[in-house]
Amino acid sequence: MGKFWHIENGHLAPGSHDGAVEVEMSCDISSVSELAPEHRSVLAQLKHAAIPFAERVASGVVGVIVAPAGAWRFGFVLSAHRLLLVDGHEVCIAALNRAVDNKVSVSGSAGALCAVLRELLRDHPTELSLVHEDFELFEDQILEGNVSIDRGKMMDDTRKLLGLDTFYQGMSDLVEEILEEELSFVTSAERTHLRALERQLSRLSVRLESVQDYSLQVHSLYQESIDIRQNNVMQWLTVVATIAMPLTFITGWYGMNFPHMGLINNPWGYPIVIVLCLVVIIGEIIFFWRNGWLSFGGVRHKRNKRQ
Repeated sequence: MGKFWHIENGHLAPGSHDGAVEVEMSCDISSVSELAPEHRSVLAQLKHAAIPFAERVASGVVGVIVAPAGAWRFGFVLSAHRLLLVDGHEVCIAALNRAVDNKVSVSGSAGALCAVLRELLRDHPTELSLVHEDFELFEDQILEGNVSIDRGKMMDDTRKLLGLDTFYQGMSDLVEEILEEELSFVTSAERTHLRALERQLSRLSVRLESVQDYSLQVHSLYQESIDIRQNNVMQWLTVVATIAMPLTFITGWYGMNFPHMGLINNPWGYPIVIVLCLVVIIGEIIFFWRNGWLSFGGVRHKRNKRQ
């Protein structure tokens, strides 16, 4: 059993009314009577559609609205005196009830569909702002040197932006299809509302593009921080290996055990070699410090040379 709304005095009202333009909401295609085969063939794609789309038929327009990531979806059949919504998620019921409560101006079936779509887009500016704030937080954490950010959250936001991009493109094409001049039952007032919806989608697309560009910058900054961290590790390994190299040479040289090697029988030989090794280590550290090789991404302490 479907639910009905009708247009009364330029506004949506709950219930059915003889002679008025009606909005019918059904949960399943099979429960809807008087559907032409061309309508059913389009609505049959409801379960598998990935983006919003609309197709022209003899009596009007049939289409499918799919939210990003398939969170919800519904089909519609738009004709001169009827708007049929096939929605198993009850998304349309909430949107229609809000339109009734807000006394949205509706003059026909196309206007009713426009009102539903605008209600569904109502929270999108806030959603985009929240994603932008997430990336601002990621950027602050990266600039503070924290590479252990919530990578899963970052990727979820990125996928959300990609889904919204596809959603807005499909919705824009759908609105353009309804605005075609061949649909004579779409009134001038409804065309005004549809063009306003088209501009709203355009603004959302511009905002989305801005957030996507910012997300790419944050991703690049994150990758750069990882590269710097890896370079610092390699620099430490290089310094340690360089310090150990002459010590390895000394120990290898005196490990040959030839009978007439210098300092072998000298009672001060062992302390001399220890002091020599310490001098080499200290000399290398001083050399690295003065040339800024021990800064590791921080402030360099390289001594300014006079010109």
